[in-house]
Amino acid sequence: MPKERHYIPRNLALSQEVFLEGTEFHHLVNVMRSTVGAQIELINGLGVCAKAKIAKIEKKRALLVVESLFSEQKAADCLILAQAIPKLNRLDFIIEKGTELGLSALWLFPGDHCEKRELSVNQLERLNHLAIAAMKQSGRLYLPEILMLPPLSAWKPLDFPFFFGSLSPEAPALNRLLQNEPATTAIFCVGPEGGLSASEEKILCELGAIGTKLGKHILRTETAAIAAITLMAQREL
Repeated sequence: MPKERHYIPRNLALSQEVFLEGTEFHHLVNVMRSTVGAQIELINGLGVCAKAKIAKIEKKRALLVVESLFSEQKAADCLILAQAIPKLNRLDFIIEKGTELGLSALWLFPGDHCEKRELSVNQLERLNHLAIAAMKQSGRLYLPEILMLPPLSAWKPLDFPFFFGSLSPEAPALNRLLQNEPATTAIFCVGPEGGLSASEEKILCELGAIGTKLGKHILRTETAAIAAITLMAQREL
């Protein structure tokens, strides 16, 4: 990954002139100390990376000219984490590390044991900013989608492999189950700090989800999330 990579949420085309504004402009000028004539990379979170030259720096924005483009086709399979809303510091960790590991989407929902039932617009924006930073740092070209969903009782059956973390001693290990699954879209559901309730586990089973274990020990919600993402991402290697 180049020294300077910046996020711009728009379509990019060859020879196009675009303006970099806001926090990305601040980082370009005040942190990286970039000047006119410097070449940087732009990513739009939609699979496109552009090499661009700084043509002009104004007070609150920089004019860039796209010189070349590289695009990456989006993988047909998606790696989805369904996460009951945890404490915010743990949620920050999940989206940051999950993005680095290849998470395609984060589905947040209010669980029976959640302290928070919803996230504010500002809290969702913060998560998106963390995902953008992790995308730039890790060299990814696709930004994970972050969605707020209703409680599990309102969900409908899904058409792809669906797992959840279970404390049952009879639960099979996720890594063994994944050995029999092709590299296709898969989802893993993690409870909050208090875990999934018995009624939620019943609902998940009715939805076709399989209860699994991630190891020999009980994991914190953020540890379980990252462990599940890591195991599912290994199918693509």
